[in-house]
Amino acid sequence: AIIVSKIVLLQNPIVQFWFFFSVSLSILLQQFHLISLGGITIIFVLILLYRKNYTGVLKRINPIIKFYPILFVLYIGFSSVLTTDSIDTILINICIASIKILLMISIMAFYLEQSKPSKILIALRSLWSKLNISWRVVEDLFLFFELTLRFLPTFQNEWESIKRGKVALGLQTVSTKRDQIRDMIKILPGIILRNYKRSEETSKMMQLRGYGKQIPRGIVYPVQFTLNDGLVFLLITLSFIGVNFIAKI
Repeated sequence: AIIVSKIVLLQNPIVQFWFFFSVSLSILLQQFHLISLGGITIIFVLILLYRKNYTGVLKRINPIIKFYPILFVLYIGFSSVLTTDSIDTILINICIASIKILLMISIMAFYLEQSKPSKILIALRSLWSKLNISWRVVEDLFLFFELTLRFLPTFQNEWESIKRGKVALGLQTVSTKRDQIRDMIKILPGIILRNYKRSEETSKMMQLRGYGKQIPRGIVYPVQFTLNDGLVFLLITLSFIGVNFIAKI
């Protein structure tokens, strides 16, 4: 528990992401009796560390929990038709798979709730700038993700403002999912077109400011990848390989 708390509280977003991703993937790869106690222990530590965020985590995993009854029915139906397993074996297998998926999603939900995608992008750019490699395609990829993260919240806010405006004017008459999809199809092209024009204006401004003349680009507030971060990253990687591959040989 102490090791987990120290790792997840590290400031480097790359190490944080690799820790959460490695633990989540290990839960899927390992046997149930090996990962259940470890996964529950990690979630308990995360709840203690991020007490203020656990309500947001519940909101993230709530749609998955609602989907479980449908998953149960589909799994039992296909297993009964395609396999010769007894109903008891089928129920045990689906319960184990459901617990694994729930543990994995819960751990990643804690990561998504307390982190921002822009942080790991800045950390990757900071690490890339230290390598001092003049690859324009990598800079273009970083720019693509940066613009995506910039315009996605704008897209969501514009969509929400249109919905609130319709409700305020009494024009929100759709009730079923099909009606909502039809309403979205009518509104979506206009929102996409406006954001496309904004992205064109942003790209023109970046070209006027000299984008592409200096590769790799500089970073105003770089995230340092220290020796301790590298050692922890290596420790997590070796632990992941040892637990999931070497231990099974």
